[in-house]
Amino acid sequence: MQVKRFDQSEIWDIHNEYFLNRGLKAWSKGEVPYTGISNYYEAYKKVAFFYMALLEDPKIDGINILELGSGNGAFAINFLKAFEDIDQNNLFKKIKYTISDYSQKTLDELKDKLKDHEYFAKFSFKILDINHEFHQVADEDYDLIMSNYLLDQLPARIIAKDPNKNLYYEKYLSLENNPKKKIKKLKRKTVFQELDFANDIKLEHQKILDSCFRYKKKSTIVYSYGALRAIRRILYKLKPKGIYIASDFNASSKPGFDDFDPCFYGNSLAQAVNFEFICKYFFNEDIDDIEHKHFKKEDYQFVLIYEDPIKPLHTLILTRPDYPDTLHLNDIYNKVYNQNILLRFLYRYLVEFKYSLILFLLISVAFIFFQNFF
Repeated sequence: MQVKRFDQSEIWDIHNEYFLNRGLKAWSKGEVPYTGISNYYEAYKKVAFFYMALLEDPKIDGINILELGSGNGAFAINFLKAFEDIDQNNLFKKIKYTISDYSQKTLDELKDKLKDHEYFAKFSFKILDINHEFHQVADEDYDLIMSNYLLDQLPARIIAKDPNKNLYYEKYLSLENNPKKKIKKLKRKTVFQELDFANDIKLEHQKILDSCFRYKKKSTIVYSYGALRAIRRILYKLKPKGIYIASDFNASSKPGFDDFDPCFYGNSLAQAVNFEFICKYFFNEDIDDIEHKHFKKEDYQFVLIYEDPIKPLHTLILTRPDYPDTLHLNDIYNKVYNQNILLRFLYRYLVEFKYSLILFLLISVAFIFFQNFF
């Protein structure tokens, strides 16, 4: 088994081949999860936020929406249904909704599946690969671009730091060559090899990545360069008042040398996204707590909403540098945040320090035991 850098290993080839050729069976057979982010309530939250932003524009000629990696189309249908339910200004008739995927097979099957749906006239279908430039949509700009569970499908590197030695390391992977086995069942061996951080990492990313490691402690982070590259391309396709909304799993730093093993669905992988790195990139500064805060620094605006502490799921809202207004969170997203405060605390402090918690419980049990029997 040959050892390769994680983002260059054969595991990504298997992942790519799966989504290119599996078609809608990836979702209809229950191999890839989607209901958690494609249901009506999730679509409604995004519609409510976007609709509020739309109303700030007194003249709306058309509403051009693009969904990247549309999968089985469940989110697109729920989004249009929620928009119709909310709409009190007769804006629904102005919507054009572009469904996209990088798999021709998936897109053809989805088009055939939706041909008799009541919203079919609203849809256009386009082949788009976020890993490459948007040549196919050079003639269009969008009021809203969305991606759900897409950024975690893009290449990433896993990097660790030992501040005591001032050394960096990177995850390498050896993979059993057995095409008959599912990706999750293939024998995989992880090793960390020393990394020449100053020369192997882009200069513009070095300081930002360094700020994501834990202070004076050995730790590991995800270098989500594929997700960042995609977002930069996405922003170029927004209208000046356009908004980008992405929902995906976040990857906080972890203590020690952690291999950040991805989740495996069907014959694909999902590598959690380092939203801290992405947000800091656009502001080029250290941010202590980026979650559920609105930031505006002369140009870009973003809000990162901590939605599901158990996974944890985050929603990122981002604008172009020349966005003319100030983003405002609506009541529904504020409610989500307030509902999750306790779970957020438990995830951050109890899960992160689970060994300390176990030790504390053992000491407490021992103390009670000695108090009662001695």
